[in-house]
Parts: sequence; C-alpha cells; structure tokens
Amino acid sequence: MLKIATFAVRGFLLLFGAVVLGLSITVAKHQVIGSPPSETSFGSFCGAFGILISLVGLAALFIDKIPPMALMAADGLATAFYLAGGIALTLALKTVPSCTDKDDYDAAQRYLNKLLNGGCQDVENSSPYCPNGFDDGQLSSLCQRVQADYVFEYLAFIFGVAIIGITFFLHRSGKGPSAAYV
Repeated sequence: MLKIATFAVRGFLLLFGAVVLGLSITVAKHQVIGSPPSETSFGSFCGAFGILISLVGLAALFIDKIPPMALMAADGLATAFYLAGGIALTLALKTVPSCTDKDDYDAAQRYLNKLLNGGCQDVENSSPYCPNGFDDGQLSSLCQRVQADYVFEYLAFIFGVAIIGITFFLHRSGKGPSAAYV
C-alpha cells in the first residue's frame, strides 16, 4: 500500500516540477530589458531540480541500490527549494493587490512590478519606461501565471514533506529497498 502511495506522490511531484518549470520559463520569456528577475530564475531551477529528484525517486522504487537516506536527503533539499521559491515569488508579487482588478492603482502596481513588466528603463524627470507594461491584459495574464507558479511550488512543498514521511515509514517497515553493500 505504501509503495502505491509513494508512486502516486512521486508522480504528482514530477507533474508539479514540470508545471513550475514551464510557468517559470514562460514568465522569464517576457523579460525584454535585462535578465529575468532572480525569483523567476530560481523558480526555473526549482522545477528542473524537482523533476530530476522525482525521476530518481521513481527509479528508486525499482532499483534497490539507491540508499533511502540519500533519497530522503535529496527530497528534503528539493522540498526546501520549493518552499524558498514559493516564498520568494509571493514576496515579489506582494505589492500587487490584484491581478484582475481594472482600477488605476492595481494597474499601476502591475506596471511597476519587476516580475510582470519585462524590465524597465529609468527616464529622467519621469516614471520608469517599461515596454511590456502597457498591455494591462498581458500584465494580468502574466500576474496570474506567477500566482499559479507559486501555488504549484507550495503544493510541491506539501507533497515533498509527504514523500519524505512515506519514504521514512516505508524504509522503517522493511518494505522499501534494503540496500546491503559489501
């Protein structure tokens, strides 16, 4: 029963990693001036690292040579990365009160947010110029993608904690891989 749960949770972690990677890359592609914000780049790293660890974890279900403690450590690291990435994106988007409201204040906050505006240039005696910031529909859509990105990172964190617990109990009950090295 625990092996089925392990397989299912690892499958969800693989899916969440792919979604986080895809959303982070989509957000990063909208950057026109300068490099993408570090929060977006870290989200891409979290997704790729999560996919890698999920694949190793799925392989460990069939290969007894992967030590469970090393797998739990890798899962712990991926889980910590997901939490850090989710918090970073949440804090970076904190200044935006709403992704969909049409009032001037919300639109201005979306225009000035570094995750959404695609980079800005400072203009003397004026507000910053952000070439991607004029289409409020695009900014709203991008804002919702960033929100989805950090939601999936939080979900991956929760499932990561679950897989660490399942792996621990699977190993303790003797039903998991018991690698004996000589």
